[in-house]
Amino acid sequence: MNRINISIIILITVLTSCSDFEKKGKPLFKNLNTLYSLSLTKCNTTQKVWSTAIYDKEYALSTSENYEVRYVSDFNEAVYRMEQEPAIKDINKKIDSLSTVVTKDVEAISDKKNESYDKLISLYTNVIELSKTAKSPSGNLQSFGNEVNQKESQINLLITEIKARNPGFKE
Repeated sequence: MNRINISIIILITVLTSCSDFEKKGKPLFKNLNTLYSLSLTKCNTTQKVWSTAIYDKEYALSTSENYEVRYVSDFNEAVYRMEQEPAIKDINKKIDSLSTVVTKDVEAISDKKNESYDKLISLYTNVIELSKTAKSPSGNLQSFGNEVNQKESQINLLITEIKARNPGFKE
């Protein structure tokens, strides 16, 4: 009887130690959250710059009181000026870097049978799509805003579900 119990304990230990989902999924989840936050910040800034250029003919990120410095002829010029800002260049570099990291992290997870794996892949897909939208805005102001809002809703639902299924990911 003791040998059977010991064998069962060893078998359970071996099976649970084979799962790398918690170990590799948690840093991936954290990096996806960071990438999501950066991408959303960039998208919101783009919307502000785009909207202000269309409706006010001004560059939203200008700190000058001089109208000639703030003035923009159209939204394309405003978005171009935004992309030249050091803070935006820094965000773009971080988005590129984190996109590479999360792609490698996803490929490293071998426990694809974990109940949260598919949700984590959906989160990855949505966050990568949002990061691409942040880096290369397209469409018009309304369609861009709708796309960002839709991705934001999907991502927030996935984050909530993954946290509920994996309490260790909250930390």
